[in-house]
Amino acid sequence: MKRLGWLCRAVTVAGLCVAAWAAGGRGDDLPQAESLPEGASLVRLEAFPDRVDLAHPYAYRQILLSAVLADGQRVDATRMARWEVPSFVTLSATGLVRPVSDGSGELVAELAGQRLSIPVAASGTGQPYAVSFVRDVMPAMSKLGCNAGTCHGAASGKNGFKLSLRGYDPLFDHLALTDDQAGRRFNRAAPDQSLMLLKPSGGVPHVGGVLMRRGEPYYELLRAWIAGGVKLDLDVPRVASIELLPQNPTLALPGSRQQFVVLAHYQDGSVRDVTAEAFLESSQTEKLVVDRHGLATAVRRGEAAILARYEGAYAATPVIIMGDRSGFWDDWQEPEVWSPIDELVAQKWKRMRIVPSGLCTDEEFIRRASLDLTGLPPTAEDVRAFCADSRPTREKRDELIDRLVASEAFTDYWTNKWSDLLQVNSKYLGPEGAKRFHA
Repeated sequence: MKRLGWLCRAVTVAGLCVAAWAAGGRGDDLPQAESLPEGASLVRLEAFPDRVDLAHPYAYRQILLSAVLADGQRVDATRMARWEVPSFVTLSATGLVRPVSDGSGELVAELAGQRLSIPVAASGTGQPYAVSFVRDVMPAMSKLGCNAGTCHGAASGKNGFKLSLRGYDPLFDHLALTDDQAGRRFNRAAPDQSLMLLKPSGGVPHVGGVLMRRGEPYYELLRAWIAGGVKLDLDVPRVASIELLPQNPTLALPGSRQQFVVLAHYQDGSVRDVTAEAFLESSQTEKLVVDRHGLATAVRRGEAAILARYEGAYAATPVIIMGDRSGFWDDWQEPEVWSPIDELVAQKWKRMRIVPSGLCTDEEFIRRASLDLTGLPPTAEDVRAFCADSRPTREKRDELIDRLVASEAFTDYWTNKWSDLLQVNSKYLGPEGAKRFHA
């Protein structure tokens, strides 16, 4: 454990040890100072997980500290709180807990007069750890980018060395690492002299640059695997699914941040925190961006989705960025609901804090319904008849929808629309096939 020097670049503030290295990542994109919204009243602090158990030298857990405010908002307070950290673990600037030695105690978070204690225990830090090629080495290499399409995962590899794209084939990758070039990428007698470590750590020239340094978690993990005999373990339980937390978060303003946690569920029922090795992406980078630590930052008001990927498994969640919605509740009135779809729409309005416009006029409704359902504007006669109809609004509008759906124009419009979407083309299906598909 003396080699596990991931305390480099650590800073101590009021007795708090914060390590700048998080899971082998660089410390150049760590978050800036954050605080609760102006005028917010903190009700309580909540933490996930509510207990941290670290069972081996390379174990970690991502802490997610949430501040529950008086108005019901939940704010990510992981980086806002003042932390008291026991000496046998480290806490990164993004809330990643790693062991240094065996021990038990508490992580204590303090914010705006509120305190929350999280029991933490570390064990097995001085014991040999059997590094798994499939569960440990492959995810680490993926996170470092070794098997990315721009590196050795390219179709022809790079500089004579090829890995499977994103690590989909562990057997191929193991053979490439251990047997290719007469096994010259490893030195079991002197692991630190292995090309697998020397190149990404900058010991010898590497086109991909310096990806890790001696003493960092990934370096020590790969070194332990080499020293243990570069074993292959294809029979280990694989990832069955991953879980992305929190689900459906809301960020109050542009500039707000939210830390995400990724948990891997394995075929044997075990669960593992894989936040540091998972890949998170935003569907709308002009609204929301996410960094290598799983920390998302709001750019502007709107909605985006966060997609998490780990070892071929995927999970996603929508994220809403509110913007300044002061005065919303003064203007909000429960809208009239005609169907379950209206209920869902109203829930979304409330969540997005959008005051809906009023009910459209009969002229607007018949135009919109006709264009949506048939692709054609209504005739002048239909508009006059619909507007002159004295029946209740809901009754006559329901009848109009039923009549349009039963029309030939609806059938023609949606047949052509689906034919376009499904690419019904006689060039590929043949004339008879296209005709039947269209029918």
